[in-house]
Amino acid sequence: MPRLVLIQPQWQNREVDRNIRTLYPLGLGYLAAYVPVHWDVAIVDEQIEKIDFNMKADLVGITTTTLTANRAYEISAEFRKRGIKVITGGVHASMCVDEASRFCDAVCVGDGEYIIGKILDDFERGSLKKVYTGELKGLQGLKRPRHDLFRKGYSFMPVSTSRGCPFNCNFCVINRFYRGKYRTRDVDDVMEELLGLPKGYDIVFFTDGNIYGYSKNEIDRFKELCRRMIAARNEGRLSFKYFTCYVSVNALADDEALELASQAGCAMVFVGFESINPESLKEMNKTLNLKFGVDSYAGLVANAQKRKILVTGEMIVGNDSDTLDVLRRTGDFLKAINFDLLRLQIMQPIPGTKLYESLKEEGRLLLKDFPEDWKKMEKDFIMGVHFIPRNLKIHELKKWVRDTGLEFYSPLRIMSRAIKALVHTKNPKMALVTVAMNYKSRKSYANAEI
Repeated sequence: MPRLVLIQPQWQNREVDRNIRTLYPLGLGYLAAYVPVHWDVAIVDEQIEKIDFNMKADLVGITTTTLTANRAYEISAEFRKRGIKVITGGVHASMCVDEASRFCDAVCVGDGEYIIGKILDDFERGSLKKVYTGELKGLQGLKRPRHDLFRKGYSFMPVSTSRGCPFNCNFCVINRFYRGKYRTRDVDDVMEELLGLPKGYDIVFFTDGNIYGYSKNEIDRFKELCRRMIAARNEGRLSFKYFTCYVSVNALADDEALELASQAGCAMVFVGFESINPESLKEMNKTLNLKFGVDSYAGLVANAQKRKILVTGEMIVGNDSDTLDVLRRTGDFLKAINFDLLRLQIMQPIPGTKLYESLKEEGRLLLKDFPEDWKKMEKDFIMGVHFIPRNLKIHELKKWVRDTGLEFYSPLRIMSRAIKALVHTKNPKMALVTVAMNYKSRKSYANAEI
Protein backbone atom coordinates (compact mmCIF):
# COMPACT_ATOMS: atom_id res chain seq x y z
CA MET A 1 0.00 0.00 0.00
CA PRO A 2 1.58 3.36 -1.02
CA ARG A 3 1.91 5.93 1.74
CA LEU A 4 1.20 9.68 1.58
CA VAL A 5 2.56 11.87 4.37
CA LEU A 6 1.02 15.33 4.79
CA ILE A 7 3.11 17.88 6.69
CA GLN A 8 2.54 21.25 8.33
CA PRO A 9 5.89 23.05 8.79
CA GLN A 10 6.75 24.77 12.02
CA TRP A 11 6.97 28.55 12.26
CA GLN A 12 10.67 28.86 13.10
CA ASN A 13 10.46 31.92 15.33
CA ARG A 14 8.77 30.24 18.26
CA GLU A 15 9.61 33.14 20.58
CA VAL A 16 6.92 35.28 18.97
CA ASP A 17 4.58 32.53 17.71
CA ARG A 18 1.19 33.10 19.31
CA ASN A 19 -0.33 29.99 17.70
CA ILE A 20 1.84 27.05 18.78
CA ARG A 21 -0.37 24.12 19.78
CA THR A 22 -3.51 26.20 19.34
CA LEU A 23 -5.06 24.35 16.41
CA TYR A 24 -4.09 21.43 14.29
CA PRO A 25 -3.96 21.92 10.51
CA LEU A 26 -7.59 21.26 9.63
CA GLY A 27 -6.96 21.64 5.90
CA LEU A 28 -4.72 18.57 5.95
CA GLY A 29 -7.47 16.68 7.75
CA TYR A 30 -9.89 17.51 4.94
CA LEU A 31 -7.33 16.59 2.31
CA ALA A 32 -6.69 13.23 3.99
CA ALA A 33 -10.41 12.43 3.82
CA TYR A 34 -10.22 12.51 0.02
CA VAL A 35 -7.17 10.27 -0.36
CA PRO A 36 -8.14 7.05 -2.23
CA VAL A 37 -8.66 4.04 0.06
CA HIS A 38 -5.76 2.07 -1.41
CA TRP A 39 -3.37 4.72 -0.03
CA ASP A 40 -2.15 4.89 3.55
CA VAL A 41 -2.12 8.49 4.78
CA ALA A 42 -0.45 10.14 7.78
CA ILE A 43 -0.28 13.72 9.06
CA VAL A 44 2.78 15.24 10.73
CA ASP A 45 2.44 18.64 12.40
CA GLU A 46 5.87 20.04 13.14
CA GLN A 47 4.29 22.36 15.72
CA ILE A 48 4.14 19.46 18.16
CA GLU A 49 6.32 16.67 16.76
CA LYS A 50 9.61 16.24 14.96
CA ILE A 51 9.75 15.07 11.36
CA ASP A 52 11.44 11.73 10.79
CA PHE A 53 12.95 12.23 7.37
CA ASN A 54 13.65 8.50 7.15
CA MET A 55 10.02 7.54 7.69
CA LYS A 56 8.25 5.38 5.14
CA ALA A 57 6.75 7.68 2.52
CA ASP A 58 6.11 7.28 -1.18
CA LEU A 59 4.89 10.84 -1.60
CA VAL A 60 4.96 13.92 0.67
CA GLY A 61 2.54 16.84 0.66
CA ILE A 62 3.49 20.09 2.44
CA THR A 63 1.14 22.99 3.18
CA THR A 64 2.52 26.53 3.26
CA THR A 65 1.88 30.01 4.52
CA THR A 66 4.28 32.86 3.84
CA LEU A 67 5.63 32.47 7.38
CA THR A 68 6.40 28.78 6.91
CA ALA A 69 7.46 28.86 3.24
CA ASN A 70 11.20 28.63 3.82
CA ARG A 71 10.82 25.80 6.30
CA ALA A 72 8.56 24.04 3.79
CA TYR A 73 11.29 24.31 1.17
CA GLU A 74 13.86 22.91 3.61
CA ILE A 75 11.61 19.96 4.43
CA SER A 76 11.01 19.37 0.74
CA ALA A 77 14.74 19.32 0.03
CA GLU A 78 15.34 16.70 2.72
CA PHE A 79 12.75 14.32 1.30
CA ARG A 80 13.78 14.90 -2.29
CA LYS A 81 17.39 14.06 -1.37
CA ARG A 82 15.99 10.68 -0.35
CA GLY A 83 14.32 10.23 -3.72
CA ILE A 84 10.79 11.02 -2.44
CA LYS A 85 8.64 13.31 -4.56
CA VAL A 86 7.04 16.33 -2.88
CA ILE A 87 3.84 18.27 -3.59
CA THR A 88 3.49 21.75 -2.12
CA GLY A 89 0.16 23.49 -1.55
CA GLY A 90 -1.49 26.01 0.74
CA VAL A 91 -1.87 29.76 0.53
CA HIS A 92 1.74 30.76 -0.14
CA ALA A 93 2.38 28.14 -2.81
CA SER A 94 -0.91 29.08 -4.47
CA MET A 95 0.07 32.77 -4.58
CA CYS A 96 3.72 32.14 -5.56
CA VAL A 97 3.48 29.18 -7.92
CA ASP A 98 6.70 29.88 -9.84
CA GLU A 99 8.68 30.26 -6.62
CA ALA A 100 7.23 27.14 -4.99
CA SER A 101 7.76 25.09 -8.15
CA ARG A 102 11.51 25.50 -7.76
CA PHE A 103 11.47 23.54 -4.51
CA CYS A 104 9.10 20.66 -5.18
CA ASP A 105 7.88 18.26 -7.84
CA ALA A 106 4.33 19.64 -8.11
CA VAL A 107 2.29 22.57 -6.80
CA CYS A 108 -1.38 22.31 -5.83
CA VAL A 109 -3.18 25.65 -6.20
CA GLY A 110 -6.28 26.32 -4.09
CA ASP A 111 -8.53 23.66 -2.55
CA GLY A 112 -6.96 20.24 -2.81
CA GLU A 113 -9.83 17.89 -1.98
CA TYR A 114 -11.16 17.43 -5.48
CA ILE A 115 -7.76 17.24 -7.18
CA ILE A 116 -5.84 14.98 -4.77
CA GLY A 117 -7.19 11.84 -6.45
CA LYS A 118 -5.90 13.05 -9.82
CA ILE A 119 -2.51 13.95 -8.33
CA LEU A 120 -2.09 10.52 -6.76
CA ASP A 121 -3.24 8.77 -9.93
CA ASP A 122 -0.70 10.71 -12.00
CA PHE A 123 2.00 9.90 -9.45
CA GLU A 124 1.25 6.18 -9.69
CA ARG A 125 1.39 6.40 -13.47
CA GLY A 126 4.71 8.24 -13.37
CA SER A 127 3.23 11.31 -15.05
CA LEU A 128 3.11 13.89 -12.26
CA LYS A 129 2.41 17.39 -13.64
CA LYS A 130 4.13 20.51 -12.37
CA VAL A 131 0.95 22.42 -11.39
CA TYR A 132 -2.55 21.30 -10.37
CA THR A 133 -5.47 23.64 -9.72
CA GLY A 134 -8.27 22.58 -7.39
CA GLU A 135 -11.93 23.14 -8.16
CA LEU A 136 -14.04 25.68 -6.25
CA LYS A 137 -17.02 23.44 -5.63
CA GLY A 138 -19.84 24.12 -3.21
CA LEU A 139 -19.33 22.84 0.32
CA GLN A 140 -22.46 20.70 0.39
CA GLY A 141 -21.56 17.08 1.01
CA LEU A 142 -17.98 17.91 2.05
CA LYS A 143 -16.41 14.86 3.66
CA ARG A 144 -15.56 15.04 7.34
CA PRO A 145 -11.92 15.87 8.09
CA ARG A 146 -9.81 13.01 9.44
CA HIS A 147 -9.72 14.10 13.07
CA ASP A 148 -8.41 10.65 13.93
CA LEU A 149 -5.06 11.38 12.28
CA PHE A 150 -4.09 14.15 14.70
CA ARG A 151 -2.32 13.75 18.00
CA LYS A 152 -3.62 15.10 21.29
CA GLY A 153 -2.13 18.22 22.80
CA TYR A 154 -3.83 21.13 21.02
CA SER A 155 -5.71 23.87 22.86
CA PHE A 156 -8.83 24.02 20.68
CA MET A 157 -10.76 21.78 18.31
CA PRO A 158 -10.94 23.44 14.84
CA VAL A 159 -14.16 23.40 12.81
CA SER A 160 -14.81 25.19 9.52
CA THR A 161 -18.33 26.20 8.45
CA SER A 162 -17.34 28.32 5.43
CA ARG A 163 -14.48 29.23 3.13
CA GLY A 164 -13.57 32.68 1.94
CA CYS A 165 -14.87 36.00 3.21
CA PRO A 166 -17.64 38.37 2.07
CA PHE A 167 -15.21 41.28 2.34
CA ASN A 168 -12.01 42.12 0.45
CA CYS A 169 -9.55 43.91 2.73
CA ASN A 170 -6.39 45.06 0.97
CA PHE A 171 -4.06 43.29 3.43
CA CYS A 172 -5.83 39.91 3.47
CA VAL A 173 -5.15 37.06 1.05
CA ILE A 174 -8.32 35.05 1.80
CA ASN A 175 -10.39 36.65 -0.95
CA ARG A 176 -7.71 36.05 -3.58
CA PHE A 177 -7.00 32.49 -2.48
CA TYR A 178 -10.68 31.57 -2.82
CA ARG A 179 -11.01 33.56 -6.05
CA GLY A 180 -13.54 36.01 -4.64
CA LYS A 181 -15.96 33.30 -3.53
CA TYR A 182 -17.53 33.03 -0.08
CA ARG A 183 -18.92 29.52 0.32
CA THR A 184 -20.88 28.26 3.29
CA ARG A 185 -21.87 24.85 4.60
CA ASP A 186 -25.46 23.96 5.42
CA VAL A 187 -26.37 24.12 9.09
CA ASP A 188 -27.47 20.46 9.06
CA ASP A 189 -24.05 19.46 7.79
CA VAL A 190 -22.20 21.54 10.37
CA MET A 191 -24.34 20.20 13.22
CA GLU A 192 -23.69 16.63 12.15
CA GLU A 193 -19.96 17.31 12.42
CA LEU A 194 -20.27 19.09 15.76
CA LEU A 195 -22.25 16.20 17.24
CA GLY A 196 -19.60 13.73 16.12
CA LEU A 197 -16.46 15.62 17.23
CA PRO A 198 -13.84 13.71 19.23
CA LYS A 199 -14.17 14.18 22.96
CA GLY A 200 -11.54 15.79 25.12
CA TYR A 201 -11.80 19.42 23.95
CA ASP A 202 -13.75 22.03 25.90
CA ILE A 203 -13.45 24.71 23.21
CA VAL A 204 -14.24 24.64 19.49
CA PHE A 205 -12.48 27.24 17.34
CA PHE A 206 -14.50 28.07 14.23
CA THR A 207 -11.73 28.81 11.76
CA ASP A 208 -13.91 30.69 9.24
CA GLY A 209 -12.55 34.01 8.09
CA ASN A 210 -15.95 35.44 9.00
CA ILE A 211 -18.60 33.10 10.40
CA TYR A 212 -21.26 35.83 10.78
CA GLY A 213 -21.10 37.13 7.22
CA TYR A 214 -22.82 40.13 5.70
CA SER A 215 -25.90 39.20 3.65
CA LYS A 216 -29.23 38.29 5.22
CA ASN A 217 -28.83 34.64 4.24
CA GLU A 218 -25.36 34.47 5.79
CA ILE A 219 -26.53 36.09 9.02
CA ASP A 220 -29.62 33.90 9.20
CA ARG A 221 -27.38 30.85 8.77
CA PHE A 222 -25.24 31.91 11.73
CA LYS A 223 -28.26 32.48 13.95
CA GLU A 224 -29.78 29.12 12.99
CA LEU A 225 -26.49 27.40 13.76
CA CYS A 226 -26.51 29.01 17.21
CA ARG A 227 -30.12 27.91 17.80
CA ARG A 228 -29.25 24.37 16.86
CA MET A 229 -26.22 24.38 19.17
CA ILE A 230 -28.38 25.67 22.03
CA ALA A 231 -30.88 22.86 21.51
CA ALA A 232 -28.14 20.22 21.26
CA ARG A 233 -26.42 21.57 24.36
CA ASN A 234 -29.65 21.49 26.35
CA GLU A 235 -30.06 17.86 25.29
CA GLY A 236 -26.51 17.04 26.37
CA ARG A 237 -25.37 16.08 22.87
CA LEU A 238 -22.41 18.44 22.45
CA SER A 239 -19.01 17.28 23.69
CA PHE A 240 -17.59 20.83 23.99
CA LYS A 241 -18.64 23.68 26.27
CA TYR A 242 -17.53 26.81 24.45
CA PHE A 243 -16.60 28.17 21.06
CA THR A 244 -14.71 31.12 19.67
CA CYS A 245 -14.80 32.62 16.18
CA TYR A 246 -13.91 35.48 13.83
CA VAL A 247 -16.61 38.05 13.10
CA SER A 248 -16.79 41.58 11.72
CA VAL A 249 -18.02 44.67 13.56
CA ASN A 250 -21.57 44.24 12.26
CA ALA A 251 -21.96 41.12 14.41
CA LEU A 252 -21.38 43.18 17.56
CA ALA A 253 -24.30 45.42 16.62
CA ASP A 254 -26.71 42.50 16.25
CA ASP A 255 -28.31 41.98 19.67
CA GLU A 256 -30.17 38.85 18.62
CA ALA A 257 -27.05 37.23 17.18
CA LEU A 258 -25.04 38.03 20.32
CA GLU A 259 -27.75 36.63 22.60
CA LEU A 260 -27.94 33.43 20.58
CA ALA A 261 -24.16 33.12 20.36
CA SER A 262 -23.81 33.58 24.11
CA GLN A 263 -26.43 30.93 24.86
CA ALA A 264 -24.78 28.60 22.34
CA GLY A 265 -21.47 28.86 24.20
CA CYS A 266 -19.57 31.67 22.48
CA ALA A 267 -16.75 32.63 24.83
CA MET A 268 -14.73 34.97 22.63
CA VAL A 269 -14.87 36.73 19.27
CA PHE A 270 -11.95 38.03 17.20
CA VAL A 271 -12.89 41.30 15.53
CA GLY A 272 -11.01 43.36 12.96
CA PHE A 273 -11.35 46.93 14.20
CA GLU A 274 -8.04 47.64 12.41
CA SER A 275 -7.75 51.41 12.87
CA ILE A 276 -9.24 54.51 14.46
CA ASN A 277 -8.18 56.56 11.43
CA PRO A 278 -10.97 56.79 8.79
CA GLU A 279 -8.44 57.42 6.02
CA SER A 280 -6.55 54.27 6.96
CA LEU A 281 -9.80 52.29 6.96
CA LYS A 282 -10.42 53.55 3.42
CA GLU A 283 -6.96 52.36 2.38
CA MET A 284 -7.67 48.92 3.84
CA ASN A 285 -11.09 48.78 2.17
CA LYS A 286 -12.76 48.42 5.57
CA THR A 287 -16.00 49.97 4.35
CA LEU A 288 -18.06 48.19 7.00
CA ASN A 289 -16.02 49.78 9.79
CA LEU A 290 -16.47 53.17 8.16
CA LYS A 291 -20.20 52.58 8.00
CA PHE A 292 -20.40 51.99 11.75
CA GLY A 293 -17.84 54.66 12.60
CA VAL A 294 -14.87 54.60 14.91
CA ASP A 295 -16.92 56.24 17.67
CA SER A 296 -19.04 53.07 17.82
CA TYR A 297 -16.14 50.76 18.75
CA ALA A 298 -16.45 51.06 22.54
CA GLY A 299 -20.20 50.44 22.47
CA LEU A 300 -19.82 47.44 20.17
CA VAL A 301 -17.25 45.87 22.50
CA ALA A 302 -19.50 46.46 25.50
CA ASN A 303 -22.44 44.97 23.61
CA ALA A 304 -20.65 41.64 23.37
CA GLN A 305 -19.11 41.71 26.82
CA LYS A 306 -22.39 42.29 28.64
CA ARG A 307 -23.46 38.97 27.14
CA LYS A 308 -20.38 37.25 28.61
CA ILE A 309 -18.52 37.21 25.28
CA LEU A 310 -14.88 38.28 25.47
CA VAL A 311 -13.52 40.45 22.65
CA THR A 312 -10.14 40.25 20.96
CA GLY A 313 -9.52 43.47 19.07
CA GLU A 314 -7.30 43.31 16.00
CA MET A 315 -5.51 46.55 15.10
CA ILE A 316 -3.08 47.39 12.29
CA VAL A 317 -0.78 50.40 11.98
CA GLY A 318 1.60 51.54 9.27
CA ASN A 319 -0.88 52.58 6.60
CA ASP A 320 0.04 55.48 4.36
CA SER A 321 -2.43 57.71 6.21
CA ASP A 322 -0.96 56.89 9.61
CA THR A 323 1.11 59.63 11.23
CA LEU A 324 2.66 60.15 14.65
CA ASP A 325 -0.54 61.90 15.67
CA VAL A 326 -2.59 58.87 14.57
CA LEU A 327 -0.32 56.62 16.63
CA ARG A 328 -0.72 58.90 19.64
CA ARG A 329 -4.51 58.84 19.33
CA THR A 330 -4.45 55.08 18.80
CA GLY A 331 -2.47 54.70 22.02
CA ASP A 332 -5.08 56.74 23.88
CA PHE A 333 -7.82 54.61 22.31
CA LEU A 334 -6.16 51.37 23.43
CA LYS A 335 -5.87 52.67 26.98
CA ALA A 336 -9.58 53.43 27.06
CA ILE A 337 -11.07 50.55 25.06
CA ASN A 338 -12.08 47.47 27.01
CA PHE A 339 -10.51 44.77 24.82
CA ASP A 340 -9.91 41.45 26.58
CA LEU A 341 -7.10 40.68 24.18
CA LEU A 342 -5.27 42.84 21.65
CA ARG A 343 -3.65 41.78 18.41
CA LEU A 344 -1.69 44.87 17.44
CA GLN A 345 0.77 44.68 14.59
CA ILE A 346 2.35 46.56 11.75
CA MET A 347 0.84 46.19 8.28
CA GLN A 348 2.38 43.19 6.55
CA PRO A 349 2.52 42.88 2.73
CA ILE A 350 1.55 39.24 2.11
CA PRO A 351 1.92 38.00 -1.48
CA GLY A 352 -1.40 37.78 -3.25
CA THR A 353 -2.87 40.82 -1.50
CA LYS A 354 -3.69 44.17 -3.06
CA LEU A 355 -1.36 45.78 -0.52
CA TYR A 356 1.58 43.67 -1.68
CA GLU A 357 0.90 44.35 -5.33
CA SER A 358 0.57 48.13 -4.87
CA LEU A 359 3.73 48.40 -2.77
CA LYS A 360 5.64 46.32 -5.28
CA GLU A 361 4.41 48.49 -8.14
CA GLU A 362 5.43 51.64 -6.28
CA GLY A 363 8.90 50.23 -5.55
CA ARG A 364 8.33 50.43 -1.79
CA LEU A 365 8.77 46.77 -0.86
CA LEU A 366 11.82 46.05 1.26
CA LEU A 367 11.46 42.34 0.50
CA LYS A 368 13.02 41.64 -2.89
CA ASP A 369 15.18 38.51 -2.59
CA PHE A 370 12.67 35.67 -2.66
CA PRO A 371 12.33 33.21 -1.07
CA GLU A 372 15.19 34.20 1.25
CA ASP A 373 13.46 37.41 2.36
CA TRP A 374 10.39 35.54 3.61
CA LYS A 375 12.61 34.64 6.56
CA LYS A 376 12.64 38.32 7.53
CA MET A 377 8.84 38.41 7.64
CA GLU A 378 8.70 35.11 9.52
CA LYS A 379 11.25 36.35 12.03
CA ASP A 380 9.26 39.46 12.89
CA PHE A 381 5.71 39.23 11.63
CA ILE A 382 4.23 41.39 14.38
CA MET A 383 6.63 44.33 14.41
CA GLY A 384 8.58 44.00 11.20
CA VAL A 385 8.46 46.86 8.69
CA HIS A 386 8.91 45.31 5.27
CA PHE A 387 8.07 48.34 3.16
CA ILE A 388 8.92 52.04 3.08
CA PRO A 389 6.31 53.89 5.17
CA ARG A 390 4.94 57.13 3.80
CA ASN A 391 4.60 59.28 6.93
CA LEU A 392 6.49 57.40 9.62
CA LYS A 393 10.06 56.34 10.27
CA ILE A 394 10.65 52.61 10.55
CA HIS A 395 12.25 52.74 13.99
CA GLU A 396 9.57 54.95 15.54
CA LEU A 397 6.82 52.72 14.16
CA LYS A 398 8.39 49.54 15.54
CA LYS A 399 9.15 51.12 18.89
CA TRP A 400 5.60 52.43 19.22
CA VAL A 401 4.10 48.99 18.57
CA ARG A 402 6.42 47.31 21.07
CA ASP A 403 5.86 49.90 23.79
CA THR A 404 2.11 50.01 23.23
CA GLY A 405 1.84 46.23 23.22
CA LEU A 406 3.81 45.93 26.45
CA GLU A 407 1.73 48.65 28.08
CA PHE A 408 -1.51 46.93 27.12
CA TYR A 409 -0.12 43.65 28.44
CA SER A 410 1.36 44.95 31.69
CA PRO A 411 1.12 42.34 34.49
CA LEU A 412 -1.33 44.52 36.43
CA ARG A 413 -3.66 44.94 33.44
CA ILE A 414 -3.43 41.23 32.65
CA MET A 415 -4.61 40.29 36.13
CA SER A 416 -7.37 42.90 35.91
CA ARG A 417 -8.59 41.29 32.69
CA ALA A 418 -8.49 37.84 34.25
CA ILE A 419 -10.72 39.01 37.08
CA LYS A 420 -13.05 40.69 34.61
CA ALA A 421 -13.17 37.53 32.48
CA LEU A 422 -14.08 35.51 35.56
CA VAL A 423 -16.85 37.97 36.48
CA HIS A 424 -18.18 38.08 32.89
CA THR A 425 -18.09 34.37 32.13
CA LYS A 426 -18.42 32.90 35.63
CA ASN A 427 -15.89 30.38 34.35
CA PRO A 428 -12.48 29.92 36.03
CA LYS A 429 -11.11 28.04 33.03
CA MET A 430 -11.86 30.94 30.65
CA ALA A 431 -10.19 33.32 33.10
CA LEU A 432 -7.08 31.13 33.08
CA VAL A 433 -7.15 30.90 29.29
CA THR A 434 -7.36 34.70 29.17
CA VAL A 435 -4.31 35.01 31.45
CA ALA A 436 -2.35 32.51 29.36
CA MET A 437 -3.19 34.25 26.08
CA ASN A 438 -2.38 37.67 27.57
CA TYR A 439 1.05 36.53 28.76
CA LYS A 440 1.73 34.79 25.45
CA SER A 441 0.96 38.03 23.65
CA ARG A 442 3.13 40.03 26.06
CA LYS A 443 6.01 37.69 25.28
CA SER A 444 5.61 38.27 21.55
CA TYR A 445 6.08 42.03 22.02
CA ALA A 446 8.86 41.66 24.61
CA ASN A 447 10.92 39.37 22.35
CA ALA A 448 10.42 41.22 19.08
CA GLU A 449 13.43 43.17 17.82
CA ILE A 450 13.26 46.90 17.01
